[in-house]
Amino acid sequence: MRLRVARHAKNLSPMLGFYTEVIGLRVLGQFKQHGAYSGVFLGWPDSDWELEFTISDEAPKHISDEDDLFAFYFDTQSEIDAIVKRALGDGVLPVQAKNPYWNANATVLPDPEGFLVALALRSPLLTSDGKFSKMATSLGLHDWNSVVEHVRKLPYGRNENRYEFGLVLSEGKGSCSSKHALLKSIANENRINVGLMLGIYKMNRVNTIGIGDTLEASGLEFIPEAHCYLVIDGHRFDFTDPQSDVGAILPDILCEMPIEPDQVADYKIKIHKDFIRTWIASEKIPLDFEAVWKLREKCISRLSGEPETHGPPR
Repeated sequence: MRLRVARHAKNLSPMLGFYTEVIGLRVLGQFKQHGAYSGVFLGWPDSDWELEFTISDEAPKHISDEDDLFAFYFDTQSEIDAIVKRALGDGVLPVQAKNPYWNANATVLPDPEGFLVALALRSPLLTSDGKFSKMATSLGLHDWNSVVEHVRKLPYGRNENRYEFGLVLSEGKGSCSSKHALLKSIANENRINVGLMLGIYKMNRVNTIGIGDTLEASGLEFIPEAHCYLVIDGHRFDFTDPQSDVGAILPDILCEMPIEPDQVADYKIKIHKDFIRTWIASEKIPLDFEAVWKLREKCISRLSGEPETHGPPR
């Protein structure tokens, strides 16, 4: 059975903007002038439910009630925090619900017509007996959100063996590659729908504070840098540390591709180096590959003694 919840609206445009740009739903379909009605279907692909908002020549007769709301459940607190951040950016402030349950267990936002939306956490349990899941549960991390938050709070550091992602948990540190490869591995073991992405972006003095002088001395405005992060329901998340924000590099992403955990080591380096070689040739960069790679290493070393808050994690 599929469920569709339909609501007649006053104005379709602000409702569409709120539920797609803030909440993050996708447009699954739409229609115009079916009789006197036009509308849009919203939801997530492959889900068994959807929302429908319609408009017509007649204004809706219903009004929002303090106990009327949509409740959306998310696998991680980070997804909820990202929605709240987008809402605040649009001037939408969280509100108190009449039912105290939602105030204690969710963040509540009003939609453009006053109906409430509750954002609640319902994290999947780690039920797999896979290698990485067993390592996590042995540390008392029994659900997906707990693992994500634990890994995100671990300090940045390169592991003894870059091919062994479990060292993130046993050594208590990790890089953007090892942390996200571990999380993707645990998600795979527990059939949690998460994507691991490799992005190449313009590393410059704006998005990576601390390398400006090094870049200026070379005459380059940026160097293509590789970074790993996760994609959840179409949104990118960087769990390298608590301050990491993939949004800082979004305008500067040159290309990105989905990868698997075993590709974050040699394959990632090959893709990165091949991209730089192609960039040097196509943009007629007045430096050869060895000079650019050496400059890139110098920039990274400039950051090694600084907190991750001073730029996108390596």
